[in-house]
Amino acid sequence: MSALPRVGFVGAGVMGLPMARRLLAAGHRLSVHARTPAKVAPLIEAGAEPTETPAQLAADSDVIIGCLLDEKAVQEVYLGPDGIIAAVHAGHLLLEHGTFAPRVARDLAEQAAERGAGFVDAPVTGGPQRAYLGELTCMAGGRAEHIEAARPLLAAYCRDISHVGPVGTGLELKLVNQLLVSVHVAAAAEAAALLGRLGLPAQLAKSVLMSGWAASAMLDYCLPVALTPSTVPTGATIGGLSAVQDAVAEISSTVDLPLRVFPAARQVFTALTDAGAGSRDIAQLARAYDREQSAHAPSSARVTSHVTSSTAEAN
Repeated sequence: MSALPRVGFVGAGVMGLPMARRLLAAGHRLSVHARTPAKVAPLIEAGAEPTETPAQLAADSDVIIGCLLDEKAVQEVYLGPDGIIAAVHAGHLLLEHGTFAPRVARDLAEQAAERGAGFVDAPVTGGPQRAYLGELTCMAGGRAEHIEAARPLLAAYCRDISHVGPVGTGLELKLVNQLLVSVHVAAAAEAAALLGRLGLPAQLAKSVLMSGWAASAMLDYCLPVALTPSTVPTGATIGGLSAVQDAVAEISSTVDLPLRVFPAARQVFTALTDAGAGSRDIAQLARAYDREQSAHAPSSARVTSHVTSSTAEAN
């Protein structure tokens, strides 16, 4: 592989777009594909080359990088008609940054290997702002030689790159990360709701809480946003995290580990998503505790009683 391989990028969403921009800025020839062409328009304007299908993207690249939304998108782009897998050959390297079930990554790796190609599951954490700054954390699962070959590319937008183990283990660690994020967001939502109900000063409360053991990245982010209600869709949404929680529940069941705290937090996300609030920022989970919503929302959104139960089981 040359020092600057030809790169194909698919999945230019809230996270993928800044990642792809940084690859262009690093001097890579970049081909792009999107199921929604408007999403890659800024990249094409910046010098990326459009492709009509995932298969064409693969044929035009040495390394194919994906940052796809969910498992459905991964299945469609990699295995659907004109998908990536059908077009790869010996020497190709596939990196997927999306968050989905580890079993899917293992299946993709097997199919890629049958064609002589490598596959790495490489989920990232840090959010859109750290993607723009090139400071993401990547947890990679795959063969050591594949991950080492990918490091120069990953370095364009990742500050830390950790090889976790074989294919699928990067996603397993990311799902543990998402379990913690889910619980921390739910806890921050309850804290924000209680602060509001008690009438305590928000900025002072945040300063005190962030100075001790209660501190967390989600508390730091969620408290001020939760206390300023907004319906503007963002990259970190209630519905988006709710969808990933299905995969968290799945892997916990595969190792026969009955979770107790996570299912209670998950119920809050599920109820608000079902009530039509899935596009709201994760900090707006605090709306589950609003008096007005509790009084007027459908029963599926009246979640206060649900979150007090520590015996709820994962679906």
